[in-house]
Amino acid sequence: MTGRDLPRLLLTVTVSLSCGTPVASVPDPREVRFAGTAAVRVSPARSGEWLLLFETLQPQLLITSPIRSGGLLGAGPEIVRTYNAPEGWILIDAVAHPSGDVSLLNLRVDPTADYPLRAMISRFGASGEVAELELLRLPPPSGAEPPPTFLASLDRARIVAHGEELFAVVRWANNSVQAYRFGFEGRNWQQRWATWVEPPAPLLFLGIIGGGFDNFQQGDSHFFVYAGVDAEGNLYASVASTADVLPNHDAFFDENLMAQADPASFDFGTAIVTRITAQGTRSFARLMGIPGRNKRLLNMRVADDSVLLLGRMKTGDQSGSWDGWIVSSQAATGQVRYERNVDVQNGDMFWDAAPLNNGRLLAVGSTNYTQNPSGLSVSDVRDPLALVLDSLGNVEKRIAVPAGPAGRGNEAMSVSLGDQDQVAISGVQNAPGTHAAVFSDAFLLVRGPEPLLTTGRL
Repeated sequence: MTGRDLPRLLLTVTVSLSCGTPVASVPDPREVRFAGTAAVRVSPARSGEWLLLFETLQPQLLITSPIRSGGLLGAGPEIVRTYNAPEGWILIDAVAHPSGDVSLLNLRVDPTADYPLRAMISRFGASGEVAELELLRLPPPSGAEPPPTFLASLDRARIVAHGEELFAVVRWANNSVQAYRFGFEGRNWQQRWATWVEPPAPLLFLGIIGGGFDNFQQGDSHFFVYAGVDAEGNLYASVASTADVLPNHDAFFDENLMAQADPASFDFGTAIVTRITAQGTRSFARLMGIPGRNKRLLNMRVADDSVLLLGRMKTGDQSGSWDGWIVSSQAATGQVRYERNVDVQNGDMFWDAAPLNNGRLLAVGSTNYTQNPSGLSVSDVRDPLALVLDSLGNVEKRIAVPAGPAGRGNEAMSVSLGDQDQVAISGVQNAPGTHAAVFSDAFLLVRGPEPLLTTGRL
């Protein structure tokens, strides 16, 4: 099943009206489901449209190679356009621009080439025209580039839009991480700058004994990169901090983040967050989530003047001993505002968060799961989680999110704000546990902010 099938995968559309007299200029709330896929990311597009990044779930293999496609949801219940990587490439990420254009980030692996990994951005115009540009690696300051390592995961790059411009963060085949900014003029890409985020470092990956589905991306999360941009065009890039990444970072940039770590306890923090100015100058790097041994990073978001790290935290030795975890820091300085672990019901975790107002957040994820205390196996049953957090990260209320059939997994995976402060939540229903049959359905919920803030229902 591919992204080209998505327009035919529409299962149900539920349209409900909020209490009181509807406002003509506010689109009706809606719930849309798609079979055979998961909506791992949602972002606003032009004129009330939403761009969804779909992924076909698959059992864990030796190499993680995502099966993704983009889908543009129009004002009605149907996908009006799909986006796929060029032949021979793998779609990793997709974002929309105010003009209606959509940009893709694609990777390609060629084991016979001198360098096995290639990266390319593609831009699709509203009239169907396509502009492509292959990204080039920065030469190492020493002049000698460390050789590529085993590509255990191809899910190692992200893009983020800033108006019509585009930022990309890519982990190359030797695990170095570099950031890029691109303009778009005359239907052509223009590279503004490129800079280093992290030097090469060895990265380990885990496998699930006997195969199965990798819930919460436990096996290859160290390969992930995270990116966000603020209103002024400053880029924030984050990677997981490990015993190899942290000292290599310090040596390359002549910094001393290791002073905050605890190597004697095998604790190297949770993440390194780097701020890069709109002009491409590294502003600072911060080691976040200290101590980090029991914390698992799953996302980073820029929310107004804050940088958020999200994931989960192990709190004990029982199967349900996981709490949702969030850190909020000042974007301009990196100073931590608050760090919270949130206990709702058995295991909890956060995939994403979006700003509401007055420093409040809508955080989404999963709850009521269990996990092998000494392994990676996660229960078949999981419930979707959506919480309104106040300006200090405390829970104000839980938002009701519809779920799929009993006995299977449900997760709210992405949240975003669109025109007129509409809130969109996307995710997965009827999904597997670690060893269950691997199939799922995607969902998208769209509502105005008023029911969220007053009734606690979406």
